Amino acid sequence: MLKFNYDNKYDILYILLSDGENSLGDEEYDGLVIMRDETTNQITGLTIFGFIEKYQRDSLPELPSEIDIDFDTIPLLNLKSRV
Repeated sequence: MLKFNYDNKYDILYILLSDGENSLGDEEYDGLVIMRDETTNQITGLTIFGFIEKYQRDSLPELPSEIDIDFDTIPLLNLKSRV
């Protein structure tokens, strides 16, 4: 499961990787909250604050190595038209 939800008003990108029902989040990097399953510690989602601003400045935080996302290919974000 890979789902995206972008909050245009607050420039926040929510990425859901799996059922996050049993998850807690920690801001492990500036503006990047990593959601982890309480029991398994598996990453269940990410929240990126100031996403478009960081994308345009080429300063997105480095994602955990097990997460491979190409933001340019997400139609929902339509990033190429924002630059």
